[in-house]
Amino acid sequence: SNMPTDTIDKAIKRASGNIDGEQLNEIIYEGYGPGGTAILVQCLTSNKNRTAAEIRSTFSKYGGNLGETGSVSFGFKRLGSITIDTNLAKEEELFEFIVENGSEDFEVNQEEYRVYCDQNELHNLNEKIVKKFGQTNSSELIWKSENNINVEKEAAEKLFKLLNILEENDDVQVVSSNFEVSDEILSSLTM
Repeated sequence: SNMPTDTIDKAIKRASGNIDGEQLNEIIYEGYGPGGTAILVQCLTSNKNRTAAEIRSTFSKYGGNLGETGSVSFGFKRLGSITIDTNLAKEEELFEFIVENGSEDFEVNQEEYRVYCDQNELHNLNEKIVKKFGQTNSSELIWKSENNINVEKEAAEKLFKLLNILEENDDVQVVSSNFEVSDEILSSLTM
């Protein structure tokens, strides 16, 4: 995907913890974005001060502000998330199966089902789904918002810029937010 080999090598070394004796620390930054949205930024860094300054600067440049620890995390729950193509199972059959096997929530869109479970059950539930229905698309730990905020077009534009810049940061692993945007606004912003 036109990514330089040096960047790929550095990412592999960083992930394996082999960057010249550097110690990597996982840090979660919490803040607010445009429209009052809550944002969690999960980072893996060898330099906490640099990363904190970059995250704080990004928040302030794009209409947000960094909060204190615990300021937004109370509105999120750590869950396992499994996605599976809709053509692999009937909705009712999958729903019955995951209820019997410890899921916590279930969502459906045109292309795939999304199953949420306790983070400690992610691997087991994914294996059971694969065995019964076929290969899943993804299986990962996420921060799921418990209360979403509807965002209007102007705030959504600023919010998407903020989220994109945060995701481009090399130290950022995952960005989670509690925004909801109508299909009309989303299609107008992606054209």
